[in-house]
Amino acid sequence: MREEVARQLSLVYDQCQVCESKGYTVSVQGKSMQDYLRFTLLKFFVYLGSSNGSITGREIAYLNDALGYMMSAEQIDRFHVSCKITKYSLKDSMITMMMPFLKMDLDENPIGKRSLAFIELIKMAGLDYMQSDKGKTDPLAMRDLAALEIALRNFRVEYISNWEAMIREQNRAADRPNYPSGGSGRSPWGNAGGTPPIPNRGGSNGGSPNTPPKSQQPPMSGSHIQPGKATVEDAENLTLEEQLLKLNELTGLHAVKQDLNSLINLIRVRKMREARGMPQSAISLHMAFLGNPGTGKTTVARILAGIYKSLGVLSKGQLVEVDRSGLVSGYVGQTAIKTKEVIDSAMGGVLFIDEAYALTASTGKGDFGMEAVNTLLKEMEDHRDDFIVIVAGYSDLMEEFLDSNPGLRSRFNKIITFQDYMPDELLDIFKSICTKSGMKMTPEAEKSVLEYFVERCGMNLESFANARDIRNFFERAITNQANRLASKNLPTDEELTTLTLEDVQDIELN
Repeated sequence: MREEVARQLSLVYDQCQVCESKGYTVSVQGKSMQDYLRFTLLKFFVYLGSSNGSITGREIAYLNDALGYMMSAEQIDRFHVSCKITKYSLKDSMITMMMPFLKMDLDENPIGKRSLAFIELIKMAGLDYMQSDKGKTDPLAMRDLAALEIALRNFRVEYISNWEAMIREQNRAADRPNYPSGGSGRSPWGNAGGTPPIPNRGGSNGGSPNTPPKSQQPPMSGSHIQPGKATVEDAENLTLEEQLLKLNELTGLHAVKQDLNSLINLIRVRKMREARGMPQSAISLHMAFLGNPGTGKTTVARILAGIYKSLGVLSKGQLVEVDRSGLVSGYVGQTAIKTKEVIDSAMGGVLFIDEAYALTASTGKGDFGMEAVNTLLKEMEDHRDDFIVIVAGYSDLMEEFLDSNPGLRSRFNKIITFQDYMPDELLDIFKSICTKSGMKMTPEAEKSVLEYFVERCGMNLESFANARDIRNFFERAITNQANRLASKNLPTDEELTTLTLEDVQDIELN
């Protein structure tokens, strides 16, 4: 293990002790934060090492040295099988591990140094581990590492965003000005220092004693599905015109908007004919959304569910978001039951299946993904009048998914392709995030950001995640700004709300 990685690991170990001393813990019975960190890193190393099929002797030596274990190749293989390590279960463990750091950050230091240090450890240790085998890096493992880092950063940004939204809402309800963190006296939330209750998330029940009951916690936005579960979002109570305005105000997506507006017009005319008793042929409203991550597929599906409710196509208009882990069980006969439960929760609304190709990617013995597909197809046929399914994922893999079963291509005959954003569109998204966060840029900073996006789009990176990368970029920028202003005793309001060239230049995303 390289010296700088060892230092970062030691730093995070120390932070584990600080968190626990102040009451922030992981919700794993009998495990300290340090124990859980070692266990999580073991899963992490084993997962990365098995990306190319087997873990080498050098990789085994690395993880034993780094974590203080004495595991043989056979023990690691049994560990891998018994833990059933997948990218979903690994991400869930990482988020559980990160939650105490994140909660403590928000109570004591909104810059978020502890949670960022944890993410930095994952990045540094992952790269170092992969290079332990003669300096080589496996492309599949690199892809998985980049995806994991992006997922953790996105979770962190959205968690903080919801925390800030809670502050604003509580302040509006109390009709009082914002209370600065670290201030004296008691805040409107009943705790010293002015910090609000923090939403509990990611499988951890530990953390601040301020954590509100689930009914008071703000929903997490974006496509972050808890492994093995479906995320249910109730429809917003908006008119059809308001829903259409939301769709058409989205940045970019010109072809997507054109296709969907044509479909909506078709439905409106059909409803007129239906009201007048005119005959008409049946149409399928199930869809396949094809495109790279961060291109707005989940956002559009959410708006579309509301539009369908406003048009009278759906009775409820809720969006139920799920992936393979929420539909497929590991036991014979259980997958159909699990899938049916999710479908029942989506009746009257839209079932959105992200990375749907994972259902048919493995067809060997013991895989029940096709059982979920067959159950889905039957329910789509039996409940065609008040149930819509949207499947989504990478274009090439989704084409393979649609060809894997004769019934899929015919059911999902409306295919909407989501193109990657152009640099100017990415800049618009970044400016929108700034505006919503009460920030702005200097002209020099805006020019630098656009130049970065031009370069980023031209790199053709497999890990590039469009709008999700923009959130990561914004997070780095405000962190840079915080570091720049930390040495000032009394920065002005203008300084606190402005990103300069110094804040946005030299930012690098993986």
